[in-house]
Order: sequence, then C-alpha cells, then structure tokens
Amino acid sequence: MFRFSPAARLSPPALIGMAAIAAGAGMIGKALPVAAGSLLEIPGNPILRQMQYERAPKPPVLRRFIRSREAAANWRGASRAYRDIALGRLMLAETGADAQRCANLALAETALARTLSLAPMNPYGWMRLVQVRTMRSAAAADIAEPLKLALLSGPREDRRDAMLLLIMQAGLSVWDDLDHRQRRLIADKAREAWRRDAAATAAAAVRAGETELLARLLGL
Repeated sequence: MFRFSPAARLSPPALIGMAAIAAGAGMIGKALPVAAGSLLEIPGNPILRQMQYERAPKPPVLRRFIRSREAAANWRGASRAYRDIALGRLMLAETGADAQRCANLALAETALARTLSLAPMNPYGWMRLVQVRTMRSAAAADIAEPLKLALLSGPREDRRDAMLLLIMQAGLSVWDDLDHRQRRLIADKAREAWRRDAAATAAAAVRAGETELLARLLGL
C-alpha cells in the first residue's frame, strides 16, 4: 500500500494544480443542480407563459406543468419553482370539484410557504397567499397578514388586472385590520381598478361584501 512520506512531497506547481482541480470539482458540484433544474423546467416554460396571462390550461396540462416544476425543485430548491407550483395548484383548484379544490389549495399554500421562506420579500408570493386564503374563505386576520406583507414588499406589483382586483377585493374585506397607510394604498388600487374596468371592480366589491366602502373610496 502506498504511503505518503516527507521524501515524496509534491512540488508547489503540483499542489497548485491539485487545488485547482478540487476547486473546479466543487464548482461543478454546485452548478449541476442549477443546470439540471433549469433543464427540467424547459418543458413547462411555454405553459407558464400562458398561465402568467391568467389563461388557465386544461387540467392535464396543468398537472404536467406541476410535475416539471416539482422535478426541478427536487434538484434545486429555488423560490421560483415553488412559486410556479403554487400557481399551478391554484389554477387546478379553480377547475376541480370541492375535495380536489381543498387539496389543491392546501398544496398551493405549502408551496407558497416554501417560496416565501426562501424569498420573504417577494410581493408576488404574498399576493398569491392572499389569493389562496381568500379562496379558502379564511378569517380576516389570516388574509390581512399576507396582504400587509404584499403591500410592504411591492405596493405597485399589480400590473395585471386580475392581481389588482384580487388585492383590492382582499383589502376591502379586511379594511378594519389595516392601518392608515395600507388603507390609502387599497384606496389607490380601488380607483385604478375602477378606471381599468368598472364592472369587474364592482363585482370584486360584491364578493368582498363591501360595495358601500368601495363607493365611499371612489367618492360616488
């Protein structure tokens, strides 16, 4: 058996070479999960682009998308992968029967907990958690908590109409739990939503049970 002895010491160039090889191996080890995760996401990317514009694919397509993101998350626990899983589960919940709806909402909330643990200042993640809890008809305090964090981390992250209406509806429904600044932001969103689509804004206020509050905010 070979034994290393002082007489067999490596020269400085050899030591440098071995260190470079070890460093390179470490970099490859770190890069492999990222590369594998990115490759596994590719089949789902066209589906995600459709979902981002609030166009829900059919359930089999959604399940395929979720599987691709779950496989990617197994390689690299990226916040984005869990966020995408949550979006897929939310869309499945909107199309399924009651039992499936409850199961998918629970899985969506679990995925959002993972994404927010990795990226706690992600307004999109907090907004989706507001959506999950609104769909579950959660208590006002449970909706107000993520809503406040959504407003704190990204008060203007509502370029899409559906997201703007969601945040406005949630804000109206938990109005008593908000402070002055948060109420002002919700009022701004209500006016912007009314400007974009008055009928959809009125419908959101009906769902929140706060049509009189909306009228007051709009000065009607």
